[in-house]
Amino acid sequence: MLDEPGRPKLYKQSFDVYFLGTDEVTIWNATIFTTNCEFWNKTRSMASERAISLLTEEQREQECGLKFEGPFHKDGEKYYRMAEREPRRYDCFGGLMLREYQSKREMEIIENEPPAIYESFKTDPSYEYGTGLRAVVLADEINREVIDATIDRFREVGEADWQSEQPVPREVLPFETQETALSKVKYTI
Repeated sequence: MLDEPGRPKLYKQSFDVYFLGTDEVTIWNATIFTTNCEFWNKTRSMASERAISLLTEEQREQECGLKFEGPFHKDGEKYYRMAEREPRRYDCFGGLMLREYQSKREMEIIENEPPAIYESFKTDPSYEYGTGLRAVVLADEINREVIDATIDRFREVGEADWQSEQPVPREVLPFETQETALSKVKYTI
């Protein structure tokens, strides 16, 4: 929820919104991400790709392949559920499990080779409803003001793909993983 009272900023890092294009015909189906969220998504993806690349084809299938249990019948309907995987440790990860190794690599990427993050707009005409828009904006959180400013800026650039010329300065991006940052959030009830 956009205006949920007491919701911490770290839980307001992306938001989906629809808005009309300046032609009053196009419906933009937009997801707006903060640069922090984009940074975490990229570092997590990089760590995952590197970890998966170390596994054999068989190990990849065990870790990533979908397996289902069933069928189960209830009220005349047939159901399946995803089978639980047995956690495995791998020599190629120094005895760590996949998720442990990915977390370790993610922190190494943040510390030693942080990816460049740019404010940007990327359109996608393949959406089933409206035209897709992926926006990355420099903001601490997504709120009404940020949404309005993002829509205004998108219109200013001509409702087209765009990327800033300069990356977001490294010092404004996180120096910890999203998991670590979220673990520090204190909830007020």
